[in-house]
Amino acid sequence: TIDQNTFNKCSGLVSITIGNSVTTIGYQAFKQCTSLTVVVIPDNVTKIELVVFAACTSLTSLVIGDGVTSLGTWAFDGCTSLTDLTIGNSVEVIGDGSFYGCTGLTAVIIPDSVITITQKAFIYCSNLTEVTIGNSVTYIGLNAFLNCTSLTAVTIPDSVTYIGTNA
Repeated sequence: TIDQNTFNKCSGLVSITIGNSVTTIGYQAFKQCTSLTVVVIPDNVTKIELVVFAACTSLTSLVIGDGVTSLGTWAFDGCTSLTDLTIGNSVEVIGDGSFYGCTGLTAVIIPDSVITITQKAFIYCSNLTEVTIGNSVTYIGLNAFLNCTSLTAVTIPDSVTYIGTNA
């Protein structure tokens, strides 16, 4: 485990390598690491806690490994430079506000493993133009895509049974 607040506000941290023994990244572990640019979360990590990489404003590329099953609430909130996002094929839940205010995102592909996109998951991603939602999603929460003012194309599969207000 990388415990809570371990590298919180380490503004000079440019890169991280997460070893194969790590399975959990704790609460606010890398919050406000404002110089961090690329994060690859390996397949051995199964849990990303709350607010883990929030406000990492220089983060441009994020790869979430295939071991992760859920993204914690506000996990990547305010990562305004994030342009390249790969969500692993085991993620089932995209937590509340996971990508809140990630204004650098222009396109998102949500894999077939995802079942739930919770409230405010992509709220205020103002440059997001295209979203492809995987074939297992059944639930899209309240305000999931609110204020995504550039959104021009969304693919919603037949599996979706609930879409919240202002989604």
